[in-house]
Amino acid sequence: MSKSNEHEFFTPEEKYLFRALSAALRTETPDEMRSVMPAGENAPDEMRSVMPAGENAPDQDRLLMLAQEHAVLSLLYPLLEREGQIPDALAACIRNEGIRTVQQNYRLMFLSHYLAEQIEKRGAAVAVIKGVIASDGYPSPELRKSGDVDLLLFDKKALEEAERVMEEAGFEKSGRQHSAHHHTWRTPEGIDIELHVMLAEPFDDRGVNAALERQMDRMSARICRKSVMGLEFPVLADGDHAYYLLIHMLHHFLRAGFGLKLLCDWTVFWNLPRQEDEVRRYAEQAAETGLTGFSEMVTCLCIDCLGLKKENVSSFFAGRYSRSESGSFMREILDAGEFGMQEEGRMVVIRRGGIAGYMREFHHQMRLNYPEESKIPLLWPALWIAALVRFLINNKKRRGVSAIRILRKAGERGRQVKKLELFKKERN
Repeated sequence: MSKSNEHEFFTPEEKYLFRALSAALRTETPDEMRSVMPAGENAPDEMRSVMPAGENAPDQDRLLMLAQEHAVLSLLYPLLEREGQIPDALAACIRNEGIRTVQQNYRLMFLSHYLAEQIEKRGAAVAVIKGVIASDGYPSPELRKSGDVDLLLFDKKALEEAERVMEEAGFEKSGRQHSAHHHTWRTPEGIDIELHVMLAEPFDDRGVNAALERQMDRMSARICRKSVMGLEFPVLADGDHAYYLLIHMLHHFLRAGFGLKLLCDWTVFWNLPRQEDEVRRYAEQAAETGLTGFSEMVTCLCIDCLGLKKENVSSFFAGRYSRSESGSFMREILDAGEFGMQEEGRMVVIRRGGIAGYMREFHHQMRLNYPEESKIPLLWPALWIAALVRFLINNKKRRGVSAIRILRKAGERGRQVKKLELFKKERN
């Protein structure tokens, strides 16, 4: 991204965090890790040092808050080897966060391994997703922050066996499940375990939802084994895993948003060499569900800001978006924080303009809240009222945000979505 565009879209703290993450995500040699960005005639002056001085120097408190909001502070731990480059107070925060993250991740890693192993012993197909699997490929996998265990189950039998494992382990099922695509259990120590039965919450496009079901069936036949930090896990094949990462980002984007951590996952995944047939499979899956535009955008952001190697994605990345468009989209991600938690009023995105767009989204939310009852059209009027009452009460009591503010924000974010041409199939 050019210097002028950087100044237009990003603060000094954001620009520094991009450079620091770009360095921390690199997997080459220690010498290359010691430079936040390789020097060169095209590198802006302020990008040639770890912590710029003068008017371009980032505010340390704001930088710390930004990294924490996006759950990427622990990823900066490897940069502490540069003695004297990072101020002591900031270095201490990074070090403490790194230690906490490592301790948590090892517990999650062994728990993921144990649960997947127990489910497989019962003859059910399972794949470990997100968490420890997303960390594979990071220079220091244990520094990628995660908060729960995620298991993907491919049929009813697998879910039944997994729930038996949870019960036998003494875990408790959450009283009210807030998601249609996974069931949540909790360990006595407070760790959530999500048993995923779909790749994401149903979207407001039946054709896309049907395609996701078909792809789930194909993925189950391609489960493979991968060793991460000395333990072997059942995982999705690389092409399927890349597609899941994309769907996971889209799932959160269409609700409240997603932050830099998921872009870091995307960067790390594609910075490693992948077999041509896996890359082709990923591209075909994205095209089948009309997500080529979304794939282009997140890949563009990672190339421009986080050091993704463009040559590794040249077979599916066409560079269709301008610097202005990608900068504007990154602004949306930065404002959201991790999973949209940093900005009030983020709940949904209105994908189509006008009153019809709001009505379509409201109907979709009703179906998500009442998946079984909404199968009966005669009940829709009552369910619309129930969904509206729940919406108003939850926002007033739990979030303290007005419905008008949420709807206005949904419309604003919808203008970003329009550029992505979501679910629109590519013409040959």
